[in-house]
Amino acid sequence: DAVNWYPDYVGVKRFGNWLENVNDWAISRSRYWGTPFPIWRCDCGNTTSIGSRQELIDKAIEDIDMSIDLHRPAVDDVHIKCESCGKVMTRVTDVIDCWFDSGAMPYAQHHYPFENADNFDTLFPADFICEGIDQTRGWFYSLLAISTFVKGSAPYKNVLVNDLILDKHGKKMSKSKGNTVDAFQLLDKYGADATRWYMLYASPAWQPTKFDEDGVREINSKFFGTLKNSYTFFTLYANTDGLNANDFDVPVAERPEIDRWLLSKLNRLVKVVTTELDRYDMTKATRAIQEFVIEDFSNWYIRRNRRRFWQAELNRDKTAVYRTTFETLETVARLIAPFAPFISEEIYRNLTGEASVHLASYPKADDNLIDDRTEKRMDLVRDLVGLGRAARESVRIKVRQPIAKVLVDGAYSDVIGDLVDLIKEELNVKQVVFEADLAKYMNFTLKPNFRVLGPLLGKNMGAFSKALSALDAAVAVPKLQAGETVTVDLMGEPFEVDLEKVDVRISSKEGFTVEMANNKFIILDTVLDEALLKEGFAREFVSRIQQMRKAQDFEVTDNIDIYYHATDEMVAAIEAFADYIKRETLALELLQTTAGSFETFELNDQQTAIRVERR
Repeated sequence: DAVNWYPDYVGVKRFGNWLENVNDWAISRSRYWGTPFPIWRCDCGNTTSIGSRQELIDKAIEDIDMSIDLHRPAVDDVHIKCESCGKVMTRVTDVIDCWFDSGAMPYAQHHYPFENADNFDTLFPADFICEGIDQTRGWFYSLLAISTFVKGSAPYKNVLVNDLILDKHGKKMSKSKGNTVDAFQLLDKYGADATRWYMLYASPAWQPTKFDEDGVREINSKFFGTLKNSYTFFTLYANTDGLNANDFDVPVAERPEIDRWLLSKLNRLVKVVTTELDRYDMTKATRAIQEFVIEDFSNWYIRRNRRRFWQAELNRDKTAVYRTTFETLETVARLIAPFAPFISEEIYRNLTGEASVHLASYPKADDNLIDDRTEKRMDLVRDLVGLGRAARESVRIKVRQPIAKVLVDGAYSDVIGDLVDLIKEELNVKQVVFEADLAKYMNFTLKPNFRVLGPLLGKNMGAFSKALSALDAAVAVPKLQAGETVTVDLMGEPFEVDLEKVDVRISSKEGFTVEMANNKFIILDTVLDEALLKEGFAREFVSRIQQMRKAQDFEVTDNIDIYYHATDEMVAAIEAFADYIKRETLALELLQTTAGSFETFELNDQQTAIRVERR
């Protein structure tokens, strides 16, 4: 009961059952190699156990000293005079079971009790040990058995039990099957950090792990690639401005809300990771870190704040984004250090100039920076943005194509009314409308859930379907989604209907599309007029320029000149949005010409030829 087992069922069931039915342990082995049994026996039946090298020297008949080799065959030539009959005693030729050696390691490593007797209790028991599931009858038991005799207590506080690593199909690895993994090739190909992270991320250590190299490749690309890109992005602009960590400090309370949101998420992450590591659940810890780095830090914060980095003037706003990004990268480096020791070392040392991340303290959460309201507001915005993107995809309208408006629940106005610009920019929409009655843009239909109602209603299902169709679905659906029930007349009897008993189908009215999840709705106006289409052409043009910049290895700070010729519709769009195009691409000139060589593309069905030159 004094030991924490991970998972707990190994301690309670597998190890507990073993202890309940344990047999006597015969610790001698008829072997040559190993720790010699320290027992000398006389023909008269007397036996003596020798407890130290000095005791053996004192009792030996032969002239030996402290340099005596205590292994076979040398120790077999040492004899003792029997205290009972005076005859010569000879050592029992057996050696000790090697598991006894393993179980004695807490004492052997400190040469206890011959040394460190005064401070041994500060070194024992072990805070943590880790081994395979098969060690319930091996090392876990030998440690406990010896400790029970020597100290009367358990030799460990926490035990993490590893299960097997299998191939990607869940089969045991075997050379004969050809499904083994060459660890050295894996490390050479992806590095130690990615390999370690995958092993922790894929599944808890106490569950069988289906090892798939594609998973390591994905970890290396998605997580470490994203982290490196975020770090590189920050250092590029910080170095361009000639800054170091001490040059950009703005009190958190004076930073924009999105900065405070990120720091709140970061400190909440520290609490989650610390809690999971205290439970030795590295899988939940690494998954939480990875989600934060990819979704919160890179895909939302960095992407949302790029223009703040691009500002020419080092004003307070730019200083705030520098500081927030620095604090996040530095904290993440310390968070991942136990799992990814190499990239964490590189990032931390380059950011701070300190000797090593592995000499730094592990992060501690600052509860003062955790702001539930700010997180809930931003989470709602992100949920609506996610729904909006899904709605666009459902009607195949690209995000680069502007739309006139989206409609969301009017109740959100008081919560996120001041954050509508985020939604407008993320969804590329001109207007966000807080609508009190979203139902007027939607068609609702209720159908029976046959899986649930079939066994309940049987032959009365037809009557229920008819009764259900008589309901005003637009009124019933909001009640059902709020957890309430509605009543129908089923063959003269009232019948209570909840959300589990029906299938809710929602469609949009002409000119709109609706997307919903977790009782949140967003409605997109899908009508595109000429002005919107023209802006969409311009945004496609910008996207292509950015791809060309990347393909030609331009630095993100390089100014360029753009040369083009295209259809009349595309030319009109480019001319109308020339300032926008220059600003987004860092272009100094935007010239229509047919002279020279070009790359030709189809942009929104408009043939467009482009050449990009670095200034």
